Amino acid sequence: MLKTPGIKLILASGLLTLTACSAPRTQVQETKEEVSALAQKMNRLNQQTVKLTQQNTLNAQSKQGVYLLPAAKAPAQLESQIGDLTLRLDNIIAYGTGTKATLTITGDSIRPLPAFSGEIVWGEIQGTIEDYREVNTHTRTISEAASVLVPSDIVIQLDMPDIAPAQLGFVRIHDIVPTDPDFKPAARSPFGKH
Repeated sequence: MLKTPGIKLILASGLLTLTACSAPRTQVQETKEEVSALAQKMNRLNQQTVKLTQQNTLNAQSKQGVYLLPAAKAPAQLESQIGDLTLRLDNIIAYGTGTKATLTITGDSIRPLPAFSGEIVWGEIQGTIEDYREVNTHTRTISEAASVLVPSDIVIQLDMPDIAPAQLGFVRIHDIVPTDPDFKPAARSPFGKH
């Protein structure tokens, strides 16, 4: 047993020093983990920004429809024969040997969307934005009933076989036309976004 107060004091101060030293190491480790998490978030945001810029550039150059890049995680606008539309791609998941996703088409009119048909193409993009090509493409024709509500949301479940979510570079929607050939879209407001 320790009977001298000096040894007890030395042991107590040593224990106190060890306790004090362990606290900053825990804080340092927590700070390192927070910095690492923030760096990962910044990396994801940078990648998303690049894809959003690519999506906007593709759509500015497109002569046939509108592109949605899954990694951009952003909607796109389309002027179609049924009016101005906002399109969004969500819930992209692996399914068997392919991919499933939800395509939402929203009308910007004060009227419900009419019945319509259109084409959806998906695949990979290779090359640069200035000189790219669509590869491993697949096409699906859609035919949708008229909506009842305003604003109109049409939700389409896309089954895209033979392409994994990591390979899915784009979804392009084009040739959206009303089923009724006599349909006329609502006039654009002079105060709208156009």
